[in-house]
Amino acid sequence: MKKKAVCMLLGVLLTGTLLTGCGKNKATEAASESAQTEKEGTGERTADSAEDDQKKTDETADTKTDKKAEKGTDAEETGEDASETEENREKIAVLLPDEQSWTRDAKELEVQFEEDGYDPILLYADNDSSKQVSQIQQMAAEEVSAMVIAPVDPYGLADVLADVKIEIPVISYDDLIMNTDGIKYYVTFGGRQAGQMIAKQIIDSEELDKVQEAKESKTIEFFMGSLDDTQALFLYNGVMETLQPYIDDGTLICKSGKTSFDDTGILRWSSEIAKTRMTDILTEYYPDGAVPDIICTGFDDAAMGTEEALEEAGFVPGTENWPLISGAGCNEEGVRRIAEGKQTFSIFMDQRELADQCEEMVNIYLHGEDDPEVNDYEQYDNGIKIIASYLCEPQLIDDENYEILIDNGYYTEDEVKPLATPTPTEEPVTPTPTDAAGPTETVTPSPTETAESTETVTPTPEQK
Repeated sequence: MKKKAVCMLLGVLLTGTLLTGCGKNKATEAASESAQTEKEGTGERTADSAEDDQKKTDETADTKTDKKAEKGTDAEETGEDASETEENREKIAVLLPDEQSWTRDAKELEVQFEEDGYDPILLYADNDSSKQVSQIQQMAAEEVSAMVIAPVDPYGLADVLADVKIEIPVISYDDLIMNTDGIKYYVTFGGRQAGQMIAKQIIDSEELDKVQEAKESKTIEFFMGSLDDTQALFLYNGVMETLQPYIDDGTLICKSGKTSFDDTGILRWSSEIAKTRMTDILTEYYPDGAVPDIICTGFDDAAMGTEEALEEAGFVPGTENWPLISGAGCNEEGVRRIAEGKQTFSIFMDQRELADQCEEMVNIYLHGEDDPEVNDYEQYDNGIKIIASYLCEPQLIDDENYEILIDNGYYTEDEVKPLATPTPTEEPVTPTPTDAAGPTETVTPSPTETAESTETVTPTPEQK
């Protein structure tokens, strides 16, 4: 970490007076020890140099405020105008796979970096790994202060990062960059934790412990995330390690036999592949109108694909044989389908929180008096080393609480409110006069027609 001599001296002088006995969490301590040899211009530091989490948060906020004030004061004293000050801001490269899917992240990262006095450079790779490699080379040539990278291909950046790792800190964002020691930190949502949440909700909703005790069984089919995505694998592991005891003792039966990640993963997160696979499973393993009790998916578009297959096979959402269907991601369509009763629940990962945490990590790394906070230094091994990581907290969303996503501003009501249901419903019948009144009596079709025959041609509501 780049640190000025005066900051180090101040840290040493304050150590004896500010410390309250609350130190870093174990993950942060382990990450700090690992990072010591990578830092520039730093000597040995005491292990007691951190405050508790709340104090650290306050100090970070103070640092941000002080930095902005200092920049403004410097500009006033030197007579620099706003444009000149802006030109001297540190540049932070933010490299994202594509613009359409990452708009929310880009906007939040841009705002946060600008508020802290940085100049964020947003680059989109159009889901082209070779283009992202070129962008990294370009940003390295421009000597940006740091890079935040959400990889198009987690396995495709090792060579290019080998050239920039010493001078420029790289933060892996959302998905872990593999097979390189060229990244400093990783910020994401806990994939394994999300998988465990999905499995736990299935256990509770389907009362699997009671089913197990009664020595009965329920059927389940799996549709996991993309085979080339590291977070999809972590989510799968979280699901399976939680459900495996119920599979082993026969409480859960997967009729298709597809339970491995290779067999259940859906490349490129394709809803169409999920739909086709669900159709094939219904045809081959669930004849005569049968349907799985549980459809466990690892992303909302997979849930949508399975729902479409079920509806085309004649199953109706909300009826007794409609299965529990899980998802993850809480995209707009997923939340709307939860509200409509088609999808049972999803896992919400607030990208604003992820962006905020990433920006704070970069800011502390570059200018803080301590190391960025991490809360995991065990499970994210990218093939070269264990990466110090910060895992944001996911949240379960179902039909009872989905409106919090509207209340907190993540979606508008129009974006996620239920569509008009296509299911036919009986409309209120407007009463028709039973007594033949004057005007209707005057229109008599034939002299021989009786009042009874006239009543029989009065339209009645069709039975659905």
